Amino acid sequence: MVPISNATWSPVGADGTYHHSATALSVFWSETEHQMLLARWPHLAAEIGTTWDEHKQRIERHCALVSRAGHKVNQTAGNVSGLEAFLREKHINDPTSEDLLGYPDLRTQPTMAPWPPTRAEACWCGSGRPYKRCCRPYSLGTLG
Repeated sequence: MVPISNATWSPVGADGTYHHSATALSVFWSETEHQMLLARWPHLAAEIGTTWDEHKQRIERHCALVSRAGHKVNQTAGNVSGLEAFLREKHINDPTSEDLLGYPDLRTQPTMAPWPPTRAEACWCGSGRPYKRCCRPYSLGTLG
């Protein structure tokens, strides 16, 4: 065990308490993977959106809400073959929304990117358009 005096983090509270930061993982599905996912398991549309545009809006708004709550957000791309392997390992044939929330298994160390991209950077959704002209406007509206 590492003594607290040697820890790489320190108390930030006035009373000497430690502040722990959470990082949320947001899984998004490319347009092709989204179509494949819904073709295989149409009932998951309620969780990921019935169209790819709806999916992108949900992901962007989710990331904005998490960020506004003071947490960091990392994104990773989901893929149907990875989800199938994840479900097979757990002996699941017909996934629920809860199973979808358990994917990916972080032990597989998925490639993650911090959210949000800079305004001029390519959008996270893979459109090739600058973030400011693609998905960013979805996070700027009211989040009621």
